[in-house]
Amino acid sequence: MDTETGTKRKRRHRISISTQVIIFFIVVVLVQSVLTQIGMYMLIYQSNIDSYEDQLETKMAGVASYLEQSQEDLDNIVSLLAGQKDIIEYTDYRLNNLLSRELSLFNQALGLSGIFVFSESGALLGTDDTENSLKGSVLFRRIADAYSRGSQSFLYWDADASYIWSLTQIVREDEIIGMLGARIRVDGEYIRRLENSINAAVLIRLSHHRIYSDALSSQERTDLLMVMNDLNAGQTQLSDDHLVGVLPVPGIDIEEGRILCVLDMEEARASLTAYNRFSVTLTFIVLLAALLISILFYRRVFLRPFNLLHEGVTRIGRGDFSSPIQRTGRDEFGDLAESVNRMRINLLNRDEELRALATYNELILNNVRSGIITVGHDGMINTVNAVARSMVHLVGEGELPLSLESAGFPVEVKDLIWKGLREDEHVNLQECRFVYQGREEILSVSTSPFYDGAGETMGIIAVFADVTKVKALEEQLETSRRLAAIGEMVAGVSHQLRNPLGIMKVSAEILRDSFPSRSEGKEATAQFRQLTGMLVSEIDGLSYIIQNFLDFARPIQIHAVPCDIRQVIEESLSLVPVDQFSSTVLSVSIPDDLPAYTLDRNLIEQVVRNLVQNALEATDEGHVYLSVQDVDGKMRIIVRDEGHGMDEETLKNMFNPFYSLKDNGTGLGLSIAHRIIQEHGGTIQADSIRGEGSTFTITV
Repeated sequence: MDTETGTKRKRRHRISISTQVIIFFIVVVLVQSVLTQIGMYMLIYQSNIDSYEDQLETKMAGVASYLEQSQEDLDNIVSLLAGQKDIIEYTDYRLNNLLSRELSLFNQALGLSGIFVFSESGALLGTDDTENSLKGSVLFRRIADAYSRGSQSFLYWDADASYIWSLTQIVREDEIIGMLGARIRVDGEYIRRLENSINAAVLIRLSHHRIYSDALSSQERTDLLMVMNDLNAGQTQLSDDHLVGVLPVPGIDIEEGRILCVLDMEEARASLTAYNRFSVTLTFIVLLAALLISILFYRRVFLRPFNLLHEGVTRIGRGDFSSPIQRTGRDEFGDLAESVNRMRINLLNRDEELRALATYNELILNNVRSGIITVGHDGMINTVNAVARSMVHLVGEGELPLSLESAGFPVEVKDLIWKGLREDEHVNLQECRFVYQGREEILSVSTSPFYDGAGETMGIIAVFADVTKVKALEEQLETSRRLAAIGEMVAGVSHQLRNPLGIMKVSAEILRDSFPSRSEGKEATAQFRQLTGMLVSEIDGLSYIIQNFLDFARPIQIHAVPCDIRQVIEESLSLVPVDQFSSTVLSVSIPDDLPAYTLDRNLIEQVVRNLVQNALEATDEGHVYLSVQDVDGKMRIIVRDEGHGMDEETLKNMFNPFYSLKDNGTGLGLSIAHRIIQEHGGTIQADSIRGEGSTFTITV
C-alpha cells in the first residue's frame, strides 16, 4: 500500500516532457513576440489614427470654406453685373438681342456657366424666345423669393448637372425691373479644383445625383457611398485604407445633401508596414534562436526514446510482433514502451488465433459452390466469396466493405437484398432472371438475417446458385418431350388422313373428267367442272399440309460436310420471292475471309430461307438485314427486320409447332428450323421489341 502511494506521489510531482516543451516555447516566444507586437501595433496604429483624424477635420473645414468662398465670389460678381448701366438699360427696355450679347461677353470673360436675366413673371430675357417662362419650376420659386428678398444664393441641380446660383435684383430709379442670376457648374472639374486645394478626395451627393472627380475608382466610390449612408454630418469613420468624414452641403436645405471627404492613409500604411516588417524580422530571429535551443533539448530528451518507440509501434503495425521495444528511461516514454510491449504480446496471441480462424473461414467460403455475401444494415458488402463475385458480376476488385449500390448487382437481386434489410422479408430459392451482355442468366437467391454472437442482427446473408443451365436444360427437355409427343400424334393422324384423301382426290378427278356433257346444258357442265376442280385443289392443299406434318414428325438426318457459307446463303435467297416485297430492302453482309463450316447444306438453306421469308413478310416498309460472323470459330447468322415486332407471349410460343399468326400458316416453319439447328448442336435465339422489329440469331 505504501509503495503504491509513493509511486502515485512521484508521478504527481513529475513534470512530463510535453509540459516542459510547452513551457519552454511559451516563455521564449510568446512573452517577447506577442506582447511586443500587440503593444507597438496598438501604439502606432492609434497615433496614426489620431493624427489623420485631426487632418481630416482640417480638410472638411477646407471643403466648407471652399464652397462658401465660391458662393461669396459668385455673389460679388452678380452684384457688380446687376449694377452695370448697359444691363440695366437693356433689361428696362427689353432689348433682348443686346442683352443676350452683353451677357455672353461677361459669361466668357468671367468663366461662368451662364448669366441670365429674368422678369418678374419668370420669363427669361436676353434670348430669342421671349415667351420662355419658368413658372411652376423650383428655379422660378427661387427667383420669386429673390424678388422679395433682394438676393439669394443656392445650390440647384437638374437631371443633367448641378450649379451654384446667385440671384440679385436689377434696380433702376428704385424700381425693380428684373432679376440677374449667374451660376457656376459643380462637376468633376470643380471637384478636382476643390481636391487640389485641400489635398484630399471629395464626393458630393445631392439626393440621387453624384458629383466626383477621377481621384477615386468606381469600386471605391461605391464602397464609400455605402459608408456615407451610415454616417451623420460631422462623423468620421475608417473604411479599409481610407479615413472618411461627412459634412452637410452649405447653403442647401435638403437632407440628402452630403459631402464626403476622403483621406488616403498611405503614410499610416507605410508606417505600419515598416513596423510589421521589423516585428516579423525580430520575431523570426527569436523563433530561430528558440528553435535551435529546442532542437538540442528535443534531441536529448525526446527524439531518441520516441524513435525507439515509433520503430517498435511501426513493426507492430506491419504485423511483426517478434521484437520487443527497448525501455530508455523512467519517464512517460518508459511507461509507454512497457505498455506497448504488453500489448504486443496480446496482439501476437490474438493474431495467431485470427489468422487460423480467417484461413479456415476463407477455405470454407471459397470451397462452397454457392455464392455467399453478407451485407450490413448500412448497405455495405462486408463479405463476398469468389463464386458470388462471378455470379453477380461484381464491379471491380476493390477491397471490402463495398457499397451495394456501386457494386453493379443485377437490379432483381439487389431489390431482394434491400427488401430483406429494410422490410425484414426474406426469400428462399427465389428465381431472379436478368440479362448480362445480351445473355439471360437465372440465379436462385435465398436471404436470411445475419446474427452476431450476442444474437443481434448485423445485416443480411444472401446465398446464390446459378441455375441458368439447369433451367435451359429443363426447358429444352420439356420442348423435346412436347415435340416428340406432337410428332407421334401428327404422324398417326397424317397416315390416317392421307389414304382417304388420296381416294377422295382420285374420285373427284374421275368425276371431273368423265361427267357426260351431252345430257346437260353448258352452264351445268361448267359449274360441275368448277366444283370438282375446287375439290381437287383443296385436297392437294390438305395433302401439302399433311406432308409438312410428316416432315415435322420424321427424324431429321444430318449429312454435314464442309460448306462455303456464302454459297449456301446465295442459294437460299435465290428461292425467296424478294420481288413480291417491293417496299422492303434486303441487305446482305458476308465477310470474304470466313472459313468453311461443317453443316448440312440443304437444311441450313431451308432455315435461312424460312427466316428471311418471315422477316420480309413482317416488314411493311423498311430494311431486312442478313449478316454472317465468325465468333471464336463458330458461325453466327443474324436476320434482323424493321417490322412490327413481337410481344412476350409470341416470343414464348414462337418455336412451338402449330403456333402461327399468319392466316395461311401451319406454324411448323420455325419449329422445323429450331429442330434443324438443335440437330447441328447449335442454338437459335429470338429478340424483339414491339414496334421496332425482331432479330433471330443462329450460332452453330
